[in-house]
Amino acid sequence: MKNAVVEVLVPGLWRSPGQNPDQATPALLARMLGRGRPVDSTSPGWEAAAADLLGFQPVTSGRRRWLALPVSLTAGMADLVATRVEDLTPGEWSSLRSAVLPEFEQTGATLRDLIPGLPTLELEEEGAWQGPPPSAGLGTPMRVPRLDNPLARRLQILGNMVQMLWFEHPVNRERVRSGRMPVQGLWFWSPGVPSGAPSVQRVAGGGSLARWLAEGAGVAWSADPLDGQAELTVIDVFSREETVDRHAALLESLCSDVLAPRIERLRTGQVAEVRLHDPGAAGLRLDRADWRRFWRRGRPLAPRDSGAGALR
Repeated sequence: MKNAVVEVLVPGLWRSPGQNPDQATPALLARMLGRGRPVDSTSPGWEAAAADLLGFQPVTSGRRRWLALPVSLTAGMADLVATRVEDLTPGEWSSLRSAVLPEFEQTGATLRDLIPGLPTLELEEEGAWQGPPPSAGLGTPMRVPRLDNPLARRLQILGNMVQMLWFEHPVNRERVRSGRMPVQGLWFWSPGVPSGAPSVQRVAGGGSLARWLAEGAGVAWSADPLDGQAELTVIDVFSREETVDRHAALLESLCSDVLAPRIERLRTGQVAEVRLHDPGAAGLRLDRADWRRFWRRGRPLAPRDSGAGALR
């Protein structure tokens, strides 16, 4: 493990301007920001960043798998916003799935439940699909997909078919009657295929999405984000809206429970490097020489639009 690099993905760590009033940066995090070296963090979401570390690579042919998340669709002036439906019961999903399964099977597509709550679509087709991962696409205006290849057109047809079959489905009528969001479609996202060698062998945290990625790459996964044996840790609580007090408590917990043990392993030579990333916003890396730069002053956690520039 002496040459190991430990990665900590924390989506939402660098706050967007106006989200909450600026808060004091915990001392450990301020030292890391002051002594670390900035790295690019251009992944469209933490799922894509994790997929890269797990050896997934994009392909344009062959059999692939997609997340097929049940979503509710809200119409805007000129676009749609998809919201993940997380209160779907097993019985409701079974009924909705049965309604569309014959159509999927007729086109050679497979819709299966590899992990509870995360339907998986498998099919073989030529072409690329560039849809963003859930953390980057859900809750924001949906992009108009480019239908310039057979795969994109096929997924569009499947998506439209699902919307039509579920529009007046009894499950949705009951959900609307009881004040719950209807399930109006599926959100497709694929990390590619695990054709490269993973740079990590154990993933911790990140919930069922991280588990889905880890199992697809043949890598161990732990639900416990404090698992000290994991080379990749996903802390996704910052991506949710929190009160100021709650956010401050989460920052302190991140530092004391997640970052401090890894910095101690870095200081004592048990690992070679610690990396902290907020995918799409900013990131930093620290080796032992960086951590020994005691003359470097600590830095506050800058707003998201400042990004990695605040680390330089």
